[in-house]
Amino acid sequence: MEKTRGSKSLLARGPALQWWVVLLLVPLVLVLSGCAGSKKWNYLPATRAEERSIYVIAHGWHAGIALSNEDLGEELGFVREYLRPGRYYEFGWGEAEFYQADKVTAPIFLKAVFWRNPSVMHVFSIPATPAEQFSGSDMVELKLSETGLKHLKDQLRASFKFDPVRHPYPLKGAPHRENRFFEARGYYLITHTCNTWTAKVLASGGVPMDTLFTLRSAGVMRQAKNAKRAYLKLRPSE
Repeated sequence: MEKTRGSKSLLARGPALQWWVVLLLVPLVLVLSGCAGSKKWNYLPATRAEERSIYVIAHGWHAGIALSNEDLGEELGFVREYLRPGRYYEFGWGEAEFYQADKVTAPIFLKAVFWRNPSVMHVFSIPATPAEQFSGSDMVELKLSETGLKHLKDQLRASFKFDPVRHPYPLKGAPHRENRFFEARGYYLITHTCNTWTAKVLASGGVPMDTLFTLRSAGVMRQAKNAKRAYLKLRPSE
C-alpha cells in the first residue's frame, strides 16, 4: 500500500478485477440502491479549533482512512510498534487471502466474492502528507470533532483482534515496515465489503454515510464528497 512496494499493488488490483467485481455486483447494487435513506452529520465541532482532519483515499476497488500520527491516541498508538515512524497512518480492512496476496488468481478472487471469509486489517505508515503520498488519487479531507474522532478511533480499534494481554496479531508485512497486516474481526461477504466497512467507520465518527449498501469505493468517495459539501454549510464560523 505504499509507493516503495506499490500502494496500488496491494489495493487497486488492476482494472480487470475491478470490471469483474462491477459485473458481479451491479445487479445487487441496482436492487438495493433505492433503499438508502438520507443521512445527517453527527458530533459537529463547536469551534474550528476543535476540528480534526481525517482523509478518505480511494485505491481502485478499495477506500481507506488516514489519520495523523498525533491523532492516533491510546486507541491506535499500538500500531507504531509494528511500523516505521510515519506522519500519517492509513487503515483498511478486507478479505484475508485476497488482501494479502502478491498475485490475485481467479480462485482467490472468486472465493472472496462468493464465500464468507476471514478478514484482516492493513495499516500503512505514510512518511509524507496523504496528498503528497497519493498524488493523483481520489481523496477527500473531512473535518471531525474531537468526539467524532474518538468514536471513529474506537471503531477502528474494534476491528482488530487482540490477545488476552491486548496485543494484536501481526501478519504479513513489508520488508522496511512500511505496512503491516493484522488479524481482524468480522467476515468479508459480497454484501459486506471493504467499502461497507469504511462507510461504517466514517459513520461512527459522525459522517453521513450509507452503512448498508456501500459496496464500492466509488460509493464511499461520492458520499464523502457530499458530506464535505454539507459540512461546509454547517461549519463553525470562528
